[in-house]
Amino acid sequence: MCIMREVNLRSMDLNLLTVLQILLEERHVTRAAERLHMSQSAVSRALQRLRVMFNDQLLVKNGEGYRLSSRAEKISTQLSGMLQEMARLIKEPVFDPSSVKATIRFGGIDLESWIDMPKLVAQVLKEAPNIQIEISSAPADYFELIAKGHIDYMVTGIGPSRHLEGFHSCVVGESELAVVMGDSNPLAKQELTLEKYLNAVHGYISMTGKGPTHTDKYLESVGMKRKVMLKISDFRAALDYTEQTDILFRLPLELIRPLMKGRKVTIKSLPIELEMPKVNFHLYWHTRFHQDPLHAWMKQKILNVRRVSG
Repeated sequence: MCIMREVNLRSMDLNLLTVLQILLEERHVTRAAERLHMSQSAVSRALQRLRVMFNDQLLVKNGEGYRLSSRAEKISTQLSGMLQEMARLIKEPVFDPSSVKATIRFGGIDLESWIDMPKLVAQVLKEAPNIQIEISSAPADYFELIAKGHIDYMVTGIGPSRHLEGFHSCVVGESELAVVMGDSNPLAKQELTLEKYLNAVHGYISMTGKGPTHTDKYLESVGMKRKVMLKISDFRAALDYTEQTDILFRLPLELIRPLMKGRKVTIKSLPIELEMPKVNFHLYWHTRFHQDPLHAWMKQKILNVRRVSG
């Protein structure tokens, strides 16, 4: 009865297989060394290790050269094809957008303010007609959705608070923060001091549907508080509320400016005590797709249709 040896691949140097292929073809250590650009002694040592690996002589001395053992004869008929399959496995696949079938999911309430999604969809439809695109702007914890694989891309000016090692990002735009109010608001004709700002009624736009905002967290950290009575998830709706109420919104100026034409709203700078640098808005994706050919192609398409601010 023949008993098979148990093989532990983790303990083997699979690089030796390329040496074995040339040895089997040349049946000569010196000629194999020349083809491999290795020293003869290095190839001889590799042959000894291969003999231990296969528990077989593989090359048997025969006059001035070698002949293949019966085991080596069998190996030689399989090894070349196996190495070619391994090379194909490792080689980066050629990406053809016209033949790929996939669903790409986007999310975030800031998404379409920075990415021209209709233009992106038109390009994808032309070049990759079998890709399906899903877009969601409903309030949600989009970082959690990316981490769990429920969406692929999002745009936001707020960074992740967890799973930091799991995300990649690039800047798609930047914006100053400003206070938006209706023209009929008494503060529209006044200097907006910190006291007046804190005593006003405020609303905010929530990406996640939750609060408090970074502004409220900062105010709390310095012993101050503002009156927040409205939470929404749409920038356009913020203008409706400011026109019909005295509610203030602190909003990214570049996002709100395209929506202001014909609206009865006023823009004011934040009180000097609350001023902060411009906010960078990032496109985020998960590390599991970072090297994927489809997503590399998609990211380039996304960056090509960024809306230009200013």
